[in-house]
This record gives sequence, C-alpha cells and structure tokens, in this order.
Amino acid sequence: MSDIQIYLLEVDKDKAEARKIAAQSASKLENKELKLIDLITSLEQYINNKDDAGLRAKSIAYVADVLESVPPKVLSGQERRLLCDFVLGRIEGDVEGIGASARALLALEERGKWDPETAQKVARTFLDHANPWKDFKLQTDRFAVIQLFDRLLAKYRAPLQQLHDGDPEFISKFIAFFDGEKDPRNLMIVFSILRVPMTEWNVRASAQDLFEAVFNYFPITFKPPPDDPYGITAQDLKDRLRTCIAANSDFAPYSFPALLDKLDSSSINTKRDVLHAIQACIINYDPTIVNLYSVTLWDALKFEILNVQEEDLAEESLKALALIGAKFAQPHFDAYLSTYLRPIIKECSEHLEDAPTKQSQAAGRILHAVASASANVADKIVKGICPTLFTLYKASESFTKRRGLLEIFNQIIRAYVDLTRSQINVDVEALKASSSDALGVMLRVLTHAPKAEVSFRLSALAGITQLLAISGLLSNDEADQAVDTVTDIILHEDVHGHGSIRTEAMKSLTEMAHSAPDAMRNRAIPAFMVDLPDRPAEDSSVGPVLEAFAQLSGEQQVFDTVLLRLKNKLNAARAQGASGTYLQALLLAILYAFTHGSPKPDEEGVPRSTYFTEYAEPLMSMVRDVSGMQDPRTLEIIGRICNTILRPQSLHFQSTVYSKNLEYLSLAENSANKSSDRILQLAPFSLYYYAALRPEVVDAQDVITLLQAQSNVALNASHDEAGLSTIVQHICLLINKFINPKAMQATLDSANIEVESLLSVNAEPTSQATSVIFSVVKALLIQGKCPALTSKYLQLLLKLLSTSDKSVARRFAKLLAPDDILTKENHCLVSGLYKQKTFNQLVPSITEAVRTSADATTKPNHLIALSGILRWLPYSMLESTLPSLIAPLLQTLDLSDTADQDPKASTLIIFESVLMHNPDIVSEHVASLITRLMNCTTGPTNIAKVRAKALQCLTLAPRQLKREVLVPYRRQVVKKLMACLDDPKRDVRAEAVRCRTAWLALDEGEEEEE
Repeated sequence: MSDIQIYLLEVDKDKAEARKIAAQSASKLENKELKLIDLITSLEQYINNKDDAGLRAKSIAYVADVLESVPPKVLSGQERRLLCDFVLGRIEGDVEGIGASARALLALEERGKWDPETAQKVARTFLDHANPWKDFKLQTDRFAVIQLFDRLLAKYRAPLQQLHDGDPEFISKFIAFFDGEKDPRNLMIVFSILRVPMTEWNVRASAQDLFEAVFNYFPITFKPPPDDPYGITAQDLKDRLRTCIAANSDFAPYSFPALLDKLDSSSINTKRDVLHAIQACIINYDPTIVNLYSVTLWDALKFEILNVQEEDLAEESLKALALIGAKFAQPHFDAYLSTYLRPIIKECSEHLEDAPTKQSQAAGRILHAVASASANVADKIVKGICPTLFTLYKASESFTKRRGLLEIFNQIIRAYVDLTRSQINVDVEALKASSSDALGVMLRVLTHAPKAEVSFRLSALAGITQLLAISGLLSNDEADQAVDTVTDIILHEDVHGHGSIRTEAMKSLTEMAHSAPDAMRNRAIPAFMVDLPDRPAEDSSVGPVLEAFAQLSGEQQVFDTVLLRLKNKLNAARAQGASGTYLQALLLAILYAFTHGSPKPDEEGVPRSTYFTEYAEPLMSMVRDVSGMQDPRTLEIIGRICNTILRPQSLHFQSTVYSKNLEYLSLAENSANKSSDRILQLAPFSLYYYAALRPEVVDAQDVITLLQAQSNVALNASHDEAGLSTIVQHICLLINKFINPKAMQATLDSANIEVESLLSVNAEPTSQATSVIFSVVKALLIQGKCPALTSKYLQLLLKLLSTSDKSVARRFAKLLAPDDILTKENHCLVSGLYKQKTFNQLVPSITEAVRTSADATTKPNHLIALSGILRWLPYSMLESTLPSLIAPLLQTLDLSDTADQDPKASTLIIFESVLMHNPDIVSEHVASLITRLMNCTTGPTNIAKVRAKALQCLTLAPRQLKREVLVPYRRQVVKKLMACLDDPKRDVRAEAVRCRTAWLALDEGEEEEE
C-alpha cells in the first residue's frame, strides 16, 4: 500500500500515527526516494473524488502534514510555487479541507518567503472563495486560516495594503470574512488582525463596518472552562477588544454613542468595561475628535461620581475625566480645554452652595481629578472655582459649611501637590492669587475656631500643609507664619481628649520640614529648644515636647539639625546637673532619631560612619567613667544608640572602633583590674555594643576571656534579677555569634558553663545556674550549628522537669521567645529551622511524659513547659500533631496557681485557633473543653486576660461545632455566663455578652431559665 492509502486508513483512528506516515513521505522526498510529482499524482483518485468530501479533505491534510515535516531547502523555489498554485487552485474549486489548505500554505511560506504577488493571491483566494466564514464548522479549520492571515499581516502588510488601496471592495470582504467567529482562541488573533487596517490603512469609508465588526463582541462575557488548555481569560479578550475600539479616531461617531448607551446597563461589569474602553478611546483618539464629545462624556460620567453605585466605577469615571483634561493640556488646545471645563466648573460651583453634602464632596473629587491632569488645567480650575468658594466661605457663619468648603479647596490644592511631585517646574501664578487668602483663613481657623470643632481645624491643618508643599507658592514670611502656628499648637495648646489635634499637628510639622526646611530650622526648632530647659523643674513635664521634637528627625533635611540640638541639650543638661530621668529622656530622643528617623546615608546606603564619631563616641566616653553613670537604664540606652549606628557599618570601621575601645571593654587586657562590680555595671552597655559587632571583628581569645568572666559573674556574684538577665543575655550572644561551633564544648568547659557539668554539681541547680543553662541552650538552638550537643542538652532539660519545681518549667517559654539581641541584623546565626527542630525534639517527649506520669507534683511541670514551647510556634507547625496535643492542653487549663496564668493564656490561644481552623479535632473532647473553658471564665486565680480569652473560645464553639453536640451544655453555659456579666473588667463583660448571645442562638425557641 502507498503512503497516502495508509494515511487515509489511519487518520481517523490515530492522528499521531498518520502524522508519522506523512513524516515518512517527507523523508522520502528529502532522500530523493520519492519525487514531488509522484506524490501529487498518488493523490489524484482521492483528492478528486466528487462523491466523498471527507476523502478530499483528508487528502489535502496529507499534503499539509507532509509539507510540515519536510526540512527546509528540500523543495526548490519552483516546486514551492507549483505547490502553492496547486493548493490555491484546489480552494478555488473546492473548499473542503480549508484548514489543511491553510496549514499547507503556512508550511510552504515557512520554507521560503513569498513574493508580494503570491501573498496577494493567497489573500484574494481565501476572501473570494472561502466566504461565508460561518460555513466552516470546525474551530481547527478556522484557526489555521486565521493563523495564515495573521502571517500575511505580520510579514506582507505592504502587499495587502496595496490590495486595499486598489480595490474599494477589498476591505468589505476582509471585514466580512471573519464575521461570526466565536471561539476565544480564534478571536484573540482576529482582533489583532483587524487592528492592522484600523491603525495603518485609510478606512474612513469603512469605519462603521470595521467598528461594528469588533463592537458586536462588546461586552465580553466569556468564562473560560476550568480545564482550558490555552489559558485565555476574559480579561485577555477585553484588553484585545478595547485596543480595537480605540484604534482609530474615525470610530468616534460610533464608539462614544455606543459606549455611553451601554453605560446605562444594570450590570456593574459592563459599566466597568465601558469606562475602561472610554479611557482607551480618550487616550488614543485625536484631540480634535475628543473635543467634539468632551461635554457629552462629562454629562454621562458625572452621574457615576455624583450618585455613586460602586466606588471603583466612580474612580474610573474620575480617571476618564482627568484623561480628557490631559488631552487638552497643550497650549494650542486651550479653546478645547475651556469648552470642556466650562460646564464642569459651573456644575461644581452649584454644588458648593450646598456644602457639605455628598454631591459637594463628589464635586471636590471631580475638581481634584481634573486639576491633576496638568498645571494648565489646574490653573483654569482655580480661576473658575476659588473666587466662588471663598465668597461662599466668607458669607457663611456655619462651621460645618465652612469645613465643607475648605475640604473642597484642599482637594484642588492636593492636585497641585501631586503635580509638583511629578513634574520639575509647575507654574503656580494662578494659585498665588488665592493662596494668601486661603492661608489667612486656615490660620484663623487653627487659632480661633472652637477646640471642639476638630474636623474643621484638621481640614485647615491639612490645607496649610499642602499649601506649604507647593514649591514657590508661599513667601518666606507666610511659610514662617504657618510653621509658627503649627508649632505653637504642639507646644502650647493645652487640650486633652476630644478637641486635641496635637498628634495630627506633629505629623503636619514633619511634612512641613520636607517642604520648608529653612523655616523649620529658623522657627520651629528654636521654639522647641526654648521649651526644653537645661534643667527642668521637678513638676514640669517636658516628655511630650521632647517626643514631638524627636519626631522631626523623620525628615532627612532637618535630621542633622535635630540631632545636633539634642546632643547640645544633653551636654547642657549634664553640665547643669539635670536629673537622671531627664538625661534618659534626651538619650531616648537620640535613640528614636537613629531608629525611626532618616539619617543621611553614605554611598552604600547605610548611615554615615561620621554619626558614630560625632554622637556615639562622646556617649561611650561617658560610659568609660562608670562612677559618673551608675544607672543601668542609661547605660542600656547608650548601648542601643551605639548598636543602631555601628551594626550596619563596614568591617574595617567596626575593627577600628573595636581596637580603640578594647582596653576598657575587653577583659583580655588588664584583667586584674576588672572586678565583678565593673562587669555588672558595664553589662547593659556592652551587651548592645557586642551585639553590633560582626563576628570577624572580635578576637577569638578575647571572646573566651570575656565569656569566662561573664560566666563567673553570672554563677557566683550577687546581683539583682535585672543584672542577671543582662549577663545571661550576654553569654547567650557570645555563644551564638562568636564561638567556633567546632570548639563549642571545649569553650563551654573552659568557662565552667558546660550544661552537663553544671547539672552534675547539684541535683537541683541554683536559680543563677539554671538561667545560665537555659541561655546556653537557647544560643545553640538558634545557631543550629551543633545539633548533637544541642540535642544532648535538650534531653538533660527534659530530665530536669521531673526533679525540679515549676520555676524551671516556666523557663522553657524563653527558649523560643522573640529576642531583640539574637537577630540577623545583629550578625547573629539564626537557623531557619530552629523552631521546627525544637518542636520535634521536645514536644513528643513532653506529651508522652504527661500521658504516662502518675506523679501529681511533676505533671504540672511538663504541662507548663509544653505550653511555653507551643506559645511561640506558628499554628501550621502544630496542626499535624493536634490530636495528640489536645489532651495535655486541656489539662493545662486545670492549672490553679496564680503564677500559671501565662501557660493558660497561651493554651487558650491555641484552642481559639483550633476552633477556627480545625473544629472537628475537638469534637470528641467537647465535654472536657466546655467545662474547662467555663472554669476559666471566673475565679480569683484567673486574670482578666485568661477570662476574656476563655469567653472568646466559648463564643466560637456554637459557630464552629455541631449544634447537636453543644445543646446539652446550653443551659449550663448560659447560667455560668450570668456571673461573667458582672465581671469588674469591661473587656471581659463585653466578651460575656457576645458569648451569651451566641449560646442563646442555639435554641431560640426555648425560653431561658434564669
């Protein structure tokens, strides 16, 4: 049998096999085993079979498959032309297999570019003989033809345009050819094909036909099937269709009326698509065309803003109005702009008379949107609106009306602010005519309006801030006046509670620092300094003033000035013998500036190293003389300041600083002069100092010596709880960051803090030793570099639970607690899996101990430890093990000691998450859970936090668990909640009301028994 015969037998049963047969024929052609003329001759009896259209289509499909498999350069140019004529001749007499014919032509074009005449012939043949398009039912056939036309318009645009120019009927046939297509994949290409004549050909005579050809598909309502292999979405089709609608200005007489007609649709999605299409048309159509419809568009779009249905529709309408304004922004379109703005200004002015109303607020939004288009548009808005606005303002005595008018003015000003931020130079001459009046009005509001008129005063404050933000608008005197007024509110307005605008005034002053840094340096900062004495009286309250002044550091232009003034004030306060509390407040202000302010960066984007030289080093010199600064809190703040500045600095800079301060901070030198008292005194500072240093900076021997000294102090010296906490944090830091993991155990032995050794000395270690043990284990856990040693120490801690009191169990919560020292910012080693590893090593053992323990004295230890570990773990980490955790967690709620409230609170948080995400897990424990939750809602041993959280869990139960499971407990719970309604804490009472409502809803038909 010949290849064609085998192909015809296989093609209906197995298309892949049929293609293999066609590939074999292509291989024979390549190897000269088969001549092209013989291949075509072998088709004759099948391709000319008048009685079987399907057979003819399969025959031409065989030709297409063979040509697609033929390698390039196998067929000569003459052979390709002959084949092309053969396929086109078939189409002229028989359109069966039209898709295969298109595939054959595509394959031929890939193997040799056509000349212009061939491209024109291909297009004409299909347009003349393959119409009407809807007769071809198979999407694959239509897709192949569409791909062919896509190729023609991609590579042979000039020849096809020549056809259009020479034949008035060509474009009509071209448009009609694709009429009726519905397949999304085909439509994506059809829209691209039609866009070519829309944008590149002269189609004015056929504009309506072209427009209707695509607009018939508007709006797109296509919903892709869930298993769509092509990934075409409705949004893809909408975007492609929108580009066609907006492709040619000649469409405007048809597009705008049609779109505005559909804007009246009741469908929100349709309205949304209309607005997007209108925006695209405004952007792409010629300004002279848009001018003809600008007022019509305004009349239609304003209703979407004045009578808001959906907020996003209003936003899109505002955007469209702004686009029209931007279209006429050039000076030579000034007449168009005036025509467009005239009805807008007129209608918005009418709405101002009724302010404040929803319509007046909408008018403000309209004015802001349109004015934001360009400075030219904004100028015309100001000239048209501001005289009317201020006339109405002066004529009214109503604070409410005046506030509404100021808010609208602020909207217009905000447009100028946006323009000045996006453009280099914005002419504000038109606004200057109203700016002085506006500033005077707003200043009077701030100073003279009743303090209870908070909204009115805030509107004035916002307006002043925006006026100052517009470069070149206010004179220097006006800027000074504005800054003085706002500063005076912050410093001297004595209003508490309702009526206070101090917080907002502080935010405004910070923004003003960006707009008018000179006024800030010359006026505001000196005013703050006047209110910050060198030595405040005991009854004076400078905290709010200092807090406000520190916030000015958020603006980079005045950061250095603020910081210098704080430094000078600190030096003056020390010289005048100010109280330690005041010195701490000044230091906290400096810390705030470096932490939350905007220090100037160096070339690498980190704060300049000169900040350390100018601010941290003088503070460190204060630390050197410990006798003059005994307060640990002060030393801690200085340490935090040094840490914030030093830690992002380069390795070289840190090494220089470390070498300079080695003598008095390191115990490697002059250790004989170091005493336990001095170590304790320096600890609050040295902790943060060493936290800032990179591991490479510190000498290994220095670290070991320092660790030994710190350990000795922690284990043997007498100190308060805060001092011990600082020392063990320091030990934890040194172990985590500086000690080589390979020498870890030897280093711990040399410092006498090897955990096993500490535990072997005493069966029940001292509180100091226990603190050191847990700090060592925490450092190793977070580091994650010594897994064997860490696992060994964790097992020792677990054994300790059976022999110690609850104080040891409570320390387990600190193992995973957040730590502001052991962070990556402080160059510490933080394993990404340390929480998961801790969970895996501790939780199964503890839950097993709870399950098997018969000792009533040690079981609470395990429950407290379990709760402490779970407290800091994400719920997703617990989820898979919840079934085994529920029982011990329920027992944790039975803890009755007053000191055990934190474990109970963290356990209740877990139950809250379980009820929200996995309620089925607790279904079999409903009786135990409800009883324990009720017990946690009252009683002297349960703190307010526990009572409130227990009530929240009880509230979730009726919503998340099955009704029939809970109904037996309804009366009991409701009765218990009566006591909660009289709880002394307001938050608890509020939760009790919500909880009672939820439980009563379980059986609304049953009368409540009191």
